[in-house]
Amino acid sequence: MKKWINILVTAFVLIMAVPAVSQAAEKAGGTLTAAGNNVAVTVTLPEGRTEAITTLRLQLRVSVGSGTMDKPAFTFDLAVKSAVRDADIRKEKDNSYTIDIILSGKKDQKIFHTNGTVKIGTVSLKPTSAAFAATVAFAGKSGAASVPTVDYVDSSGLSAITVPLAGTKPAEVKKAAAQTFSSVKPKLTVSVKNGSRKVRFGWKKVSGASGYLIYQYNTKTKKYKRIKTITGEKKLSWSKNFSWGTKYTFKLRAFQTMPGGGKTYGKYSSAVKSVVPPSAVKKFSAEFWSVGKAGLLWKRVPKAGGYQIYRSAKKKGKYKLARTIRKGKTTRCTSIKHKKGKTYYYKIRAYIKPAGKKRVYSKFSAVKKYKNTGKRKR
Repeated sequence: MKKWINILVTAFVLIMAVPAVSQAAEKAGGTLTAAGNNVAVTVTLPEGRTEAITTLRLQLRVSVGSGTMDKPAFTFDLAVKSAVRDADIRKEKDNSYTIDIILSGKKDQKIFHTNGTVKIGTVSLKPTSAAFAATVAFAGKSGAASVPTVDYVDSSGLSAITVPLAGTKPAEVKKAAAQTFSSVKPKLTVSVKNGSRKVRFGWKKVSGASGYLIYQYNTKTKKYKRIKTITGEKKLSWSKNFSWGTKYTFKLRAFQTMPGGGKTYGKYSSAVKSVVPPSAVKKFSAEFWSVGKAGLLWKRVPKAGGYQIYRSAKKKGKYKLARTIRKGKTTRCTSIKHKKGKTYYYKIRAYIKPAGKKRVYSKFSAVKKYKNTGKRKR
């Protein structure tokens, strides 16, 4: 411990041994504010005693929660003008650090020329591990379990003001481990519009990537197979036509080309499922079925789970759902009422319904006009 620390600590012991002049100060305390690996230390001076203060002493404790660090440092603020500015830093048995801070002026020299809050200085932590967490707190002079205080001595050298700091929040310093390229997990989005078999892929840029790989799950081999290599870090989308009425599962990962030509790969994205809608209905027709009904016929759509039939009184008017067919093998509907002499326009679309999801629809068929004349055409 430095010579000044020894001298001043001895003085404090003598002063505090005089119980009649030690008192608690109201509306005074301390604040610890973290910014990066640094913690600013400020104190709120006791009201009405600023001009009499010639010496200050306080202690801080730096506790490592996780990771490792070198011995911290303490830098006094430039505004501190006292003759003695000393901070003794020692490592404790539990691998924490105690910082013993003392400010003192010359004989009868007051060290503060302002009221209110004064910044004493800054604790600088020096983490040596990728991930790190530590706390800086005011500490009691006889150990972390005692109530932390700030001691002030007046110009007489005999009167001490003790300010308790119980309840003052410690400052937390945290440093997360930087992600390596191989640990980056990209986020893949996959979309397909109703009536289209074009699947669109999109993802966010992975820093340092030379390109991206898209994989498709093979239900027969139970494995993922690469279907596309995207070269270039700036290209963040791709699209391709897939088979009608089919369910797919995709993954994506980034890669980084090394100077020697080898590749480093990032993590796979989460699996993303997508469903391509069925193809449009073909050979759709409307014809006489009975005096009060129309007969609607069409060719079965592969992989369809069902169909929806829409009708309108005008070709370019508003179409309303007339019937839902819930079997994909069905190829005709004869239950829709159609009055004799009435003209309607019909169209149909197929759909499939993935487990637990909304229906996915094909394009509408061509519109078919039908007027019920009351007899079958020959």
